Amino acid sequence: MLAILRKFKRDIRYEVHDVFRMITQRHRLNTVVNHKEIRIVGLRRTGNHAIINWIRKQHCGEVWHLNSVRAGENPYRYLYSHYPRESLRNEALGNFVTKDCLLYNYEDHDLDLVVNSKFEKKHDLYIGKSSTRYDLIILRDPFNLMASRIKNNYLNVRNPNGNPTQLWIEYAREFLGETNYLQNNKICCNYNRWFSDIEYRKEFASKLGLEFTDRGINQVKTEGGGSSFDGEKFDGKATQMDVINRYKLFQDNPIYQQLVNNEELREYSRKIFGNLDS
Repeated sequence: MLAILRKFKRDIRYEVHDVFRMITQRHRLNTVVNHKEIRIVGLRRTGNHAIINWIRKQHCGEVWHLNSVRAGENPYRYLYSHYPRESLRNEALGNFVTKDCLLYNYEDHDLDLVVNSKFEKKHDLYIGKSSTRYDLIILRDPFNLMASRIKNNYLNVRNPNGNPTQLWIEYAREFLGETNYLQNNKICCNYNRWFSDIEYRKEFASKLGLEFTDRGINQVKTEGGGSSFDGEKFDGKATQMDVINRYKLFQDNPIYQQLVNNEELREYSRKIFGNLDS
Protein backbone atom coordinates (compact mmCIF):
# COMPACT_ATOMS: atom_id res chain seq x y z
CA MET A 1 0.00 0.00 0.00
CA LEU A 2 2.83 2.39 0.86
CA ALA A 3 4.56 1.59 -2.42
CA ILE A 4 1.37 2.38 -4.36
CA LEU A 5 0.98 5.67 -2.49
CA ARG A 6 4.60 6.64 -3.17
CA LYS A 7 4.14 5.86 -6.87
CA PHE A 8 0.95 7.93 -6.97
CA LYS A 9 2.70 10.92 -5.38
CA ARG A 10 5.66 10.54 -7.71
CA ASP A 11 3.43 10.40 -10.79
CA ILE A 12 1.54 13.54 -9.68
CA ARG A 13 4.84 15.32 -9.10
CA TYR A 14 6.03 14.34 -12.56
CA GLU A 15 2.77 15.51 -14.18
CA VAL A 16 3.05 18.90 -12.48
CA HIS A 17 6.66 19.19 -13.56
CA ASP A 18 5.78 18.32 -17.16
CA VAL A 19 3.04 20.97 -17.28
CA PHE A 20 5.42 23.54 -15.82
CA ARG A 21 8.03 22.75 -18.45
CA MET A 22 5.51 22.91 -21.29
CA ILE A 23 4.60 26.42 -20.16
CA THR A 24 8.05 27.76 -19.32
CA GLN A 25 10.12 25.97 -21.98
CA ARG A 26 7.72 26.25 -24.90
CA HIS A 27 10.35 28.10 -26.96
CA ARG A 28 12.80 25.20 -26.56
CA LEU A 29 10.45 22.48 -27.75
CA ASN A 30 10.76 23.54 -31.40
CA THR A 31 14.56 23.39 -31.32
CA VAL A 32 16.12 20.27 -32.84
CA VAL A 33 18.06 18.38 -30.18
CA ASN A 34 18.68 15.04 -31.90
CA HIS A 35 19.79 15.09 -35.52
CA LYS A 36 19.01 11.37 -35.64
CA GLU A 37 16.90 9.31 -33.24
CA ILE A 38 16.80 5.51 -33.29
CA ARG A 39 14.21 3.73 -31.17
CA ILE A 40 15.16 0.06 -30.84
CA VAL A 41 12.97 -2.86 -29.78
CA GLY A 42 14.05 -6.43 -29.24
CA LEU A 43 13.77 -9.36 -26.89
CA ARG A 44 16.48 -9.94 -24.32
CA ARG A 45 19.34 -12.15 -25.60
CA THR A 46 18.63 -11.16 -29.20
CA GLY A 47 22.00 -9.47 -29.68
CA ASN A 48 20.56 -6.00 -29.10
CA HIS A 49 23.66 -4.61 -27.40
CA ALA A 50 26.03 -6.00 -30.04
CA ILE A 51 24.04 -4.23 -32.76
CA ILE A 52 23.63 -1.02 -30.74
CA ASN A 53 27.38 -0.90 -30.08
CA TRP A 54 28.05 -1.51 -33.78
CA ILE A 55 25.71 1.36 -34.74
CA ARG A 56 27.51 3.65 -32.31
CA LYS A 57 30.85 2.71 -33.82
CA GLN A 58 29.58 3.57 -37.33
CA HIS A 59 28.44 7.01 -36.19
CA CYS A 60 30.47 10.17 -35.70
CA GLY A 61 29.92 13.02 -33.27
CA GLU A 62 27.86 13.11 -30.08
CA VAL A 63 26.16 9.72 -29.75
CA TRP A 64 24.10 8.78 -26.68
CA HIS A 65 22.56 5.44 -25.78
CA LEU A 66 19.80 5.06 -23.17
CA ASN A 67 19.78 1.40 -22.21
CA SER A 68 16.69 -0.70 -21.50
CA VAL A 69 14.25 2.11 -20.77
CA ARG A 70 10.67 1.67 -19.56
CA ALA A 71 7.81 1.94 -22.04
CA GLY A 72 5.66 5.06 -21.64
CA GLU A 73 8.08 6.87 -19.31
CA ASN A 74 10.55 9.71 -19.75
CA PRO A 75 13.74 7.73 -20.50
CA TYR A 76 16.07 10.21 -18.82
CA ARG A 77 13.88 10.45 -15.72
CA TYR A 78 13.60 6.66 -15.52
CA LEU A 79 17.34 6.10 -15.82
CA TYR A 80 18.15 8.91 -13.38
CA SER A 81 15.98 7.20 -10.74
CA HIS A 82 18.30 4.17 -11.02
CA TYR A 83 21.59 5.87 -11.91
CA PRO A 84 21.60 9.37 -10.33
CA ARG A 85 24.10 11.00 -12.67
CA GLU A 86 24.12 14.75 -13.20
CA SER A 87 24.01 14.37 -16.99
CA LEU A 88 20.80 12.34 -16.78
CA ARG A 89 19.28 14.82 -14.34
CA ASN A 90 19.98 17.73 -16.69
CA GLU A 91 18.37 15.91 -19.62
CA ALA A 92 15.33 14.97 -17.49
CA LEU A 93 14.92 18.67 -16.66
CA GLY A 94 14.99 19.58 -20.36
CA ASN A 95 18.54 20.94 -20.44
CA PHE A 96 19.34 18.85 -23.49
CA VAL A 97 22.75 18.40 -25.03
CA THR A 98 22.60 18.52 -28.83
CA LYS A 99 23.22 15.03 -30.16
CA ASP A 100 24.19 13.71 -33.56
CA CYS A 101 22.45 10.45 -32.71
CA LEU A 102 20.27 9.33 -29.82
CA LEU A 103 19.64 5.60 -29.40
CA TYR A 104 17.30 4.13 -26.81
CA ASN A 105 16.12 0.56 -26.53
CA TYR A 106 13.20 -1.37 -25.11
CA GLU A 107 13.60 -5.02 -24.17
CA ASP A 108 10.78 -7.56 -23.74
CA HIS A 109 8.03 -4.95 -24.02
CA ASP A 110 4.73 -5.49 -25.84
CA LEU A 111 4.81 -3.31 -28.94
CA ASP A 112 1.56 -1.50 -28.17
CA LEU A 113 3.20 -0.22 -24.96
CA VAL A 114 6.33 0.93 -26.80
CA VAL A 115 4.23 3.17 -29.05
CA ASN A 116 2.37 4.57 -26.04
CA SER A 117 0.26 7.58 -27.12
CA LYS A 118 1.05 9.49 -23.93
CA PHE A 119 4.76 9.18 -24.61
CA GLU A 120 4.29 10.30 -28.20
CA LYS A 121 2.44 13.45 -27.09
CA LYS A 122 5.34 14.28 -24.76
CA HIS A 123 8.10 13.06 -27.06
CA ASP A 124 9.77 16.44 -27.56
CA LEU A 125 9.37 17.24 -23.87
CA TYR A 126 10.95 13.96 -22.79
CA ILE A 127 13.86 13.54 -25.21
CA GLY A 128 13.86 16.63 -27.42
CA LYS A 129 12.85 17.26 -31.01
CA SER A 130 14.51 15.04 -33.63
CA SER A 131 15.24 15.78 -37.29
CA THR A 132 14.94 12.14 -38.36
CA ARG A 133 13.38 9.28 -36.42
CA TYR A 134 13.92 5.58 -37.03
CA ASP A 135 12.24 2.54 -35.50
CA LEU A 136 14.51 -0.50 -35.46
CA ILE A 137 13.19 -3.95 -34.60
CA ILE A 138 15.76 -6.70 -34.06
CA LEU A 139 14.80 -10.35 -34.35
CA ARG A 140 16.86 -13.48 -33.73
CA ASP A 141 15.75 -16.96 -34.67
CA PRO A 142 13.59 -18.40 -31.88
CA PHE A 143 15.63 -21.57 -31.34
CA ASN A 144 18.93 -19.92 -30.45
CA LEU A 145 17.08 -17.12 -28.66
CA MET A 146 15.22 -19.51 -26.37
CA ALA A 147 18.40 -21.48 -25.68
CA SER A 148 20.13 -18.26 -24.65
CA ARG A 149 17.23 -17.17 -22.46
CA ILE A 150 17.18 -20.53 -20.67
CA LYS A 151 20.93 -20.31 -20.16
CA ASN A 152 20.46 -16.90 -18.49
CA ASN A 153 17.21 -17.84 -16.73
CA TYR A 154 15.22 -15.20 -18.66
CA LEU A 155 11.98 -17.16 -18.80
CA ASN A 156 9.68 -14.21 -18.10
CA VAL A 157 8.84 -11.10 -20.12
CA ARG A 158 7.59 -7.70 -18.96
CA ASN A 159 3.96 -8.66 -19.33
CA PRO A 160 3.20 -11.02 -16.42
CA ASN A 161 0.51 -12.67 -18.55
CA GLY A 162 2.85 -13.24 -21.49
CA ASN A 163 5.77 -15.52 -22.29
CA PRO A 164 8.81 -15.46 -24.62
CA THR A 165 7.06 -17.58 -27.27
CA GLN A 166 4.06 -15.25 -27.55
CA LEU A 167 6.24 -12.15 -27.57
CA TRP A 168 8.55 -13.56 -30.25
CA ILE A 169 5.51 -14.24 -32.45
CA GLU A 170 4.29 -10.67 -31.87
CA TYR A 171 7.68 -9.31 -32.96
CA ALA A 172 7.78 -11.65 -35.97
CA ARG A 173 4.44 -10.31 -37.15
CA GLU A 174 5.74 -6.76 -36.90
CA PHE A 175 8.96 -7.80 -38.66
CA LEU A 176 6.96 -9.18 -41.60
CA GLY A 177 4.64 -6.18 -41.79
CA GLU A 178 1.51 -8.02 -40.66
CA THR A 179 1.24 -5.37 -37.95
CA ASN A 180 2.50 -1.81 -38.11
CA TYR A 181 3.06 -0.51 -34.60
CA LEU A 182 6.43 1.05 -35.51
CA GLN A 183 5.92 3.83 -38.03
CA ASN A 184 9.03 6.04 -37.85
CA ASN A 185 11.06 4.81 -40.85
CA LYS A 186 10.81 1.21 -39.65
CA ILE A 187 13.87 -0.94 -40.25
CA CYS A 188 13.93 -4.67 -39.56
CA CYS A 189 17.21 -6.32 -38.61
CA ASN A 190 17.67 -10.08 -38.92
CA TYR A 191 20.28 -10.74 -36.22
CA ASN A 192 21.42 -14.02 -37.79
CA ARG A 193 22.23 -12.31 -41.08
CA TRP A 194 23.68 -9.22 -39.40
CA PHE A 195 26.10 -11.42 -37.47
CA SER A 196 27.24 -13.55 -40.41
CA ASP A 197 26.95 -11.43 -43.57
CA ILE A 198 29.04 -8.31 -44.19
CA GLU A 199 26.95 -7.38 -47.24
CA TYR A 200 23.83 -7.43 -45.09
CA ARG A 201 25.56 -5.12 -42.59
CA LYS A 202 26.48 -2.72 -45.38
CA GLU A 203 22.86 -2.58 -46.55
CA PHE A 204 21.67 -2.15 -42.96
CA ALA A 205 24.10 0.74 -42.39
CA SER A 206 22.86 2.44 -45.54
CA LYS A 207 19.24 2.25 -44.36
CA LEU A 208 20.23 4.05 -41.16
CA GLY A 209 22.23 6.68 -43.05
CA LEU A 210 25.52 5.43 -41.62
CA GLU A 211 28.94 5.45 -43.23
CA PHE A 212 29.87 1.78 -43.14
CA THR A 213 33.16 0.93 -41.44
CA ASP A 214 32.17 -2.31 -39.63
CA ARG A 215 33.93 -1.07 -36.51
CA GLY A 216 32.67 -2.84 -33.40
CA ILE A 217 31.63 -6.05 -35.16
CA ASN A 218 34.11 -8.09 -33.13
CA GLN A 219 33.49 -6.42 -29.79
CA VAL A 220 31.59 -8.27 -27.06
CA LYS A 221 29.67 -5.84 -24.88
CA THR A 222 29.56 -6.29 -21.11
CA GLU A 223 25.84 -5.52 -20.77
CA GLY A 224 24.03 -8.63 -19.60
CA GLY A 225 27.35 -10.38 -18.94
CA GLY A 226 28.36 -10.60 -22.60
CA SER A 227 27.51 -13.77 -24.48
CA SER A 228 25.20 -16.20 -22.69
CA PHE A 229 27.55 -19.07 -23.49
CA ASP A 230 31.02 -17.48 -23.86
CA GLY A 231 30.88 -14.45 -21.58
CA GLU A 232 33.46 -11.93 -22.76
CA LYS A 233 36.21 -14.34 -23.78
CA PHE A 234 35.58 -13.70 -27.49
CA ASP A 235 35.92 -9.91 -27.14
CA GLY A 236 37.92 -8.79 -30.18
CA LYS A 237 36.89 -11.86 -32.19
CA ALA A 238 33.12 -11.99 -31.67
CA THR A 239 32.38 -13.27 -35.19
CA GLN A 240 34.14 -16.51 -34.24
CA MET A 241 31.38 -17.37 -31.77
CA ASP A 242 29.04 -20.16 -32.86
CA VAL A 243 25.85 -18.20 -32.18
CA ILE A 244 23.81 -20.02 -34.85
CA ASN A 245 24.07 -23.46 -33.23
CA ARG A 246 23.48 -22.73 -29.53
CA TYR A 247 20.10 -24.44 -29.62
CA LYS A 248 21.69 -27.87 -30.13
CA LEU A 249 22.75 -27.88 -26.49
CA PHE A 250 19.12 -27.58 -25.39
CA GLN A 251 17.20 -29.76 -27.82
CA ASP A 252 16.41 -32.30 -25.07
CA ASN A 253 15.65 -29.66 -22.44
CA PRO A 254 11.93 -29.81 -21.51
CA ILE A 255 11.70 -26.04 -20.98
CA TYR A 256 13.25 -25.44 -24.40
CA GLN A 257 10.85 -27.93 -25.99
CA GLN A 258 7.89 -26.22 -24.35
CA LEU A 259 8.98 -22.80 -25.68
CA VAL A 260 9.68 -23.82 -29.29
CA ASN A 261 7.13 -26.56 -29.91
CA ASN A 262 4.64 -24.09 -31.29
CA GLU A 263 3.62 -24.42 -34.92
CA GLU A 264 2.91 -20.70 -35.34
CA LEU A 265 6.36 -19.83 -34.01
CA ARG A 266 7.98 -22.39 -36.32
CA GLU A 267 6.09 -21.12 -39.37
CA TYR A 268 7.15 -17.52 -38.76
CA SER A 269 10.71 -18.71 -38.17
CA ARG A 270 10.72 -20.48 -41.55
CA LYS A 271 9.45 -17.32 -43.27
CA ILE A 272 12.17 -15.13 -41.76
CA PHE A 273 15.15 -17.41 -41.12
CA GLY A 274 14.60 -20.33 -43.47
CA ASN A 275 14.64 -23.98 -42.51
CA LEU A 276 16.67 -24.26 -39.35
CA ASP A 277 17.27 -27.74 -37.98
CA SER A 278 15.48 -27.44 -34.66
